[in-house]
Amino acid sequence: MKSLFFAFTVLSATWVSAQTTPKFKPQAGNWSTEATFYAQTGSSFLRLGLNDIKVRKFTGDQQALRMRMLATKNNETTVIVGTQGNMERSIKEGSIFIAPGFEKHLSGTDRLSPYWGLECVIGKAFYEYNLTNSTNGQTFSNGGNFNTTTKKAFSVGANAFAGIDFYLGKQIFIGAEVGYGIMYQQYGESAVTITNNGTNVDNRNVPMGKNFGLTLIANPGIRLGIAF
Repeated sequence: MKSLFFAFTVLSATWVSAQTTPKFKPQAGNWSTEATFYAQTGSSFLRLGLNDIKVRKFTGDQQALRMRMLATKNNETTVIVGTQGNMERSIKEGSIFIAPGFEKHLSGTDRLSPYWGLECVIGKAFYEYNLTNSTNGQTFSNGGNFNTTTKKAFSVGANAFAGIDFYLGKQIFIGAEVGYGIMYQQYGESAVTITNNGTNVDNRNVPMGKNFGLTLIANPGIRLGIAF
């Protein structure tokens, strides 16, 4: 009877201890969402931004399916002062990528979760350059306007990556990731339009070329996420 009572006591204590041990990492069936924040310094100010959002579905305690979305956008307008007159230059550019993939997490520790995985990358980009009082996109020409818009630019590729998540609390984490992959980039064609005092002078399409090769992908931002 004493032996039975002792065994029951040990099992009860073990069960209670297991229930009170915090589970920092997500388990099978959980989801997580995260975003990458970055800080960019300029000549006079600090700019904060967000350019990478990722969602994960944990199909097991140590594996997950994931989907990343990366987007960039930049609009810039500059007045160029010259001796003959002023030109206004505007640049609009951006890109959007989606990257489905999977992750395999290693044992790590209670809070540390190293992982590796593979993903596909599909994306497109746009670019527009406009310069007033110019007919060649560089020098001053009163009443002229030079515009070039890039079309049909896209990228496809595959990426192998490794990363690490550190759980600050229950299912709240920060992380970092680096990848190396192969990428095909089609830069599309540039549609050039030139006008002079409102009259169309030239329209033409210029092929922008393509590139195929290995690419190192390092994310300089801080990933912050939650699991639920």
